[in-house]
Amino acid sequence: SLYLDTLSQYYDENVSPEWNPLRTWAMEVLQKEAELQEIVQLVGSDALPDEEQVTIEVARMLREIFLQQNAFDPVDTYCDMTKQFDILKAIRFYSDQAYAALKAGVITSQITGLKAKNDLPQIKYVKEYKPEIERIVKTMESEFTKLREAA
Repeated sequence: SLYLDTLSQYYDENVSPEWNPLRTWAMEVLQKEAELQEIVQLVGSDALPDEEQVTIEVARMLREIFLQQNAFDPVDTYCDMTKQFDILKAIRFYSDQAYAALKAGVITSQITGLKAKNDLPQIKYVKEYKPEIERIVKTMESEFTKLREAA
């Protein structure tokens, strides 16, 4: 963004000091996905290594959960910065856990099929979202722990 330097201090003070590094991470994931899309179009996503399949999944989550807004939903239309930060942080948590699970020998389909991950998109439509997002993150953590132990 052209205004990143100008807004950086604002985000640090009004959202979280973690906002800018998290934003940078999200941009890097989306850039990596753009690079991988050419390969996916030629050979399909199943031909990608497991790590890159997870990258594609995390980028999809960023696009669909974080970046897309529903202008017709009264809650999602006006999403405050704190909620955006918490959603982004939950996606990052999933990403970190997913790569750790891969290293532990968990197969990609189990990682991308995680039940709690599929609950995350609904958070956009919940006004009092904090307890719900905390529940989803705890459930994700529990599911990932079970997957790693079973691998």
